[in-house]
Amino acid sequence: MAKNEEPQEKATPITEIERKITVDLWKTKLHGEIVGIKQKEEHMAKSRQFTRDLELFGEVIEKKKGEDKTIGYVGYRKGLWDEEKDKLERRLVIKLFSKSMYYQGTLEEMVGREFTRSLSARHDFPSFNLMIDDYEYLIPLNKIRGGWFVPEWFVFRIDDEEGFIPIILKHKMGLGIDYRIVHGIGEKQFGKIDGKKFDVGGRYDISLKSTDERLVDNVLVRALILFAASLKFHEEIFKKIKKGTKKMRKNEWYPTLTNEEKLLRRNPRAILRK
Repeated sequence: MAKNEEPQEKATPITEIERKITVDLWKTKLHGEIVGIKQKEEHMAKSRQFTRDLELFGEVIEKKKGEDKTIGYVGYRKGLWDEEKDKLERRLVIKLFSKSMYYQGTLEEMVGREFTRSLSARHDFPSFNLMIDDYEYLIPLNKIRGGWFVPEWFVFRIDDEEGFIPIILKHKMGLGIDYRIVHGIGEKQFGKIDGKKFDVGGRYDISLKSTDERLVDNVLVRALILFAASLKFHEEIFKKIKKGTKKMRKNEWYPTLTNEEKLLRRNPRAILRK
């Protein structure tokens, strides 16, 4: 080393953060978390988001320090799904709760958007809105690609102070329900959703690995959990869209919109002017 040369500091290595989460959908409704009127009343008392027609149907588990720990539950509004006699009028609403049953987020099917897009695309293109607790933006989640021998893609974005992060969920062709999780900028995969082929209820393993903390934080993780939980219902949604668009082209049916869906589309600037 030269006489006057300062010793160089060693660069701090960039650490990759890894998260592994499982969305385990139950085989039957006879599970401890959903049995009993008293327990449902307790859940409703903790959160207004736990409605009377909400039925829990799965558990969320995260691997932490080598151990599997339950971190939450997912439920759907059976009044809008199971109890709707006309299958064309069904609307999927899924909610995510913590282990102690506090609200964390919602996925809502956007019927008007999906039928409009599917009519023009001539394919079934489901659309959803995601609402994550303590996150100030709505997150539209849309299928933008798919068809015969064309792998389906879903897209959404996370907005923050630095800009936005475009996320593409690319379905892998094959027997399973598997998706690659890709950052749209640079087309770099940083995670995957692995659907277990022979699990009766439905099981989806989500794995993420990145040096960017935004790609492993709770906003994106909760969005992925809600998407994975919705996969159980996709086949029925596809059938509904196919049948509905066929009737609409023949001028035989008009879809109706719930007040909840209309509220999600309201123009905030127009509301402020009133």
